[in-house]
Amino acid sequence: MKKLFYLISFLGLVLPGISQATCSIVTGTSYLTTALIEAGYTAKSWSGACDTCNGNIGLPSVVSISTNSSLMPSGTLLASSTADFFQASSSTTYGQNQILFRCALADADSIYEMYGTNGDNAYTGMYTTDEVDNAYYSPVRNVAYRLTNTSTGEYYSRYWKARKLVADNWIQDENYIYIPASIFSGVTIELFKIDSATYYTNSSTTWLMNYSQPYGYIVFKGPGLSTNVTDGADSYSNHDGWHSAWPAAYGLYNNVTFVRGAMCLVKDYPSVVLLPTISTSSLNNGEVSQSNFDISLSCEDSAVSSVSKSTSSSANVAMGFLVNQSTAVTAATTLGLTSTSGLTHLLDTNYGSSGVASGVGIRIYDESGNALNLLSSKTATTGNTGGWYAYKDLTTSQGDSTDGITTYTGNFTASLEAISGETVTAGSVNAQLQVVVSFQ
Repeated sequence: MKKLFYLISFLGLVLPGISQATCSIVTGTSYLTTALIEAGYTAKSWSGACDTCNGNIGLPSVVSISTNSSLMPSGTLLASSTADFFQASSSTTYGQNQILFRCALADADSIYEMYGTNGDNAYTGMYTTDEVDNAYYSPVRNVAYRLTNTSTGEYYSRYWKARKLVADNWIQDENYIYIPASIFSGVTIELFKIDSATYYTNSSTTWLMNYSQPYGYIVFKGPGLSTNVTDGADSYSNHDGWHSAWPAAYGLYNNVTFVRGAMCLVKDYPSVVLLPTISTSSLNNGEVSQSNFDISLSCEDSAVSSVSKSTSSSANVAMGFLVNQSTAVTAATTLGLTSTSGLTHLLDTNYGSSGVASGVGIRIYDESGNALNLLSSKTATTGNTGGWYAYKDLTTSQGDSTDGITTYTGNFTASLEAISGETVTAGSVNAQLQVVVSFQ
């Protein structure tokens, strides 16, 4: 019998190399070249947008809510703040030169910042209120929030929005595109009083926000990542990749206390207080330049005047004068013009610059001639030394109670004075001060 042998030959096909466009999450310096590291760029592990991973979005430590719809009608802005990505996106701060993602060069036309509310949660981004445009119900009874992307100027929505990332903001070499933390957008948050109480989790007199769900997210979208959220898709069900590839979770967790009760609002104040011109020699001789001004408040008749911390049974109302320009705060602090956490003097907004008077500051006096400490921030419960005063200590009832609301008016003096130990130099003085009223 003949045996047949079959020879089967295989033809080996050699195909040219195919480059696959892919993005990676950068969690260490092994993703970086020596040149990038020497240029100051960094990389480390990061937590992403977990429920408790938000940073501080910059709102006042206490947000006041009046129970009186006449004093505080629907749509009243309770508080607002604009924060950059580094400050507010994460409880573990990103570095200014920290690289978060790396992509192939071929990905250049396919990488995006996606942003949206927490659409699968009834209290942090699922339902809009019809009382304020583009605002969503929050965990707090009678409070709605609205987020704005600071790069696009667009409001956040339950439906994902896209911002295409471009080469002007990333780092690139001959092999890769590197996405730094600085490429991502900051956020503006606004809190509004609303009448509706359809969705909320808490209506206590005082409540430190311990509801951990974020209000909005930023997602990085690129080829090869699991973040397949798409422009216009509903975040109720479209949330691929959460949370490891989502670099930002914007929220209020553990940063804001809400206090509700009988309160006051600023009714009337001067937009400008002009101080008479005075010579440097007069100031050096102890003379001052002064001008009087009035502040009026509208207060519920049952409001409690106190600088003590509010409790479950007492919402305490205080007022103060806030130095709201960071340069002025820093300059006053550097000169030692402080009282605990407060300031003793108001300085020019551009103190230390050419053409601006130096060695002088403005003090505020009450009707009895007592010098007042000024607020350096809106942090509550710092007392008189921090710049807070029980509102009835600085104002007098006008006896005009109507619908349970009374006007209180205070008379104050702004006084330009030489700063002890400093040399007075000639120049202009242009300072800004804001009167604030808040629960403590």
